[in-house]
Amino acid sequence: MSSKKKVFKALALAAALSLASHAALAADRKIVILQALTGGAAFVGVPASDGMKFAADELNAKNFLGADKITYEVVDSATARAQAMAAITRYAADPNVLFILGPTTAPEAIPSAGVANDAKIGMKAMTNAVALLSAGPWGFISAQPPVITMPQLGDYAIDVAKVKSCATIRFSDNEAYVDLERIFVEHTQKRGMTIVDRSGIKSADSDFSAVATRIVAAKPDCVMLFTLGPSAANLAIQLKQAGLPPSVKLIGQTGLSSPQLVQIGGAAVEGLVFNSDWTPGGNSPEGRTFAANYKAKTGKDADNWAALGYSYMTVVATAIKAAGPNPTRESIRDALTKTKDVPVVIGTGKYSYVNRIPTYGSVFLMVKDGKFVPAPQ
Repeated sequence: MSSKKKVFKALALAAALSLASHAALAADRKIVILQALTGGAAFVGVPASDGMKFAADELNAKNFLGADKITYEVVDSATARAQAMAAITRYAADPNVLFILGPTTAPEAIPSAGVANDAKIGMKAMTNAVALLSAGPWGFISAQPPVITMPQLGDYAIDVAKVKSCATIRFSDNEAYVDLERIFVEHTQKRGMTIVDRSGIKSADSDFSAVATRIVAAKPDCVMLFTLGPSAANLAIQLKQAGLPPSVKLIGQTGLSSPQLVQIGGAAVEGLVFNSDWTPGGNSPEGRTFAANYKAKTGKDADNWAALGYSYMTVVATAIKAAGPNPTRESIRDALTKTKDVPVVIGTGKYSYVNRIPTYGSVFLMVKDGKFVPAPQ
């Protein structure tokens, strides 16, 4: 063999070994997307899951982790704590699973955090219920908690909506919504607002006639709705049926950010205002790009939950990247606690953790002509 041929052969062999080495170094970074795809919170879990998958696929296409790829398995918690807890136990036993993105609601997530901590696997739930954090260092909340958002909402009600007295309605069987209502009341009472009625309802309730009648009789300037979209829609309908004057303002929080609010509520929810994580269509170049790409791929408009899911997957992927070339469950958890100013499409565009409490800002929306639009500021 000539010396020239020997050189070419050696180069070819070196190239092949180099490719093999890179292939060997490439790895899957598996995340379990544990969301309520059925049950009462499916209207949150389904679009949130879609947003998470969309983000992972997009990040992989951009080679966000270099040669590594984010892989995911989507699992249904069915809005049931027992099913969520069983899923975490099952997937924590799989050493290939690095992180769990979910569950969806506080009733699922709070007990599940105990399971995740016992199994030493990171879990980032959709909820804002800070009680989850007490289980140990492996659990994270995703949404901003009431101590951040409720003073903002209270100030909006007083300074922008100009209301002086309110009635409140909360889910009494969901700790997150109990906290929302309590902190709102505490903040606004300090600023001089009168709370004329405080009602608790169950998330499965549908007959609100007694509550509606009592609130109408109390003659508030506003009714604050600390529920999810479908319940708020039914409440608005029954309040109007009970004689609530058009001048009484309906105000709510991020739980109302669902198409079901207007699909069910119709004319009864026109003018309703709520604080939100996402402005439909996006309020930044990055948000508008996401909205357009999501619509092109899925055929659906990105709602609040899809935007949250997209952003939360981005935050977790950033933590995996920051955990280094051989991420472990522990190194990912540690990186996630140090999250600072990760670009997202929700709020004001930057996501950070301080003591596992997320901050990313809020926007205010209102229902106008059956659509969510920016509210008066």
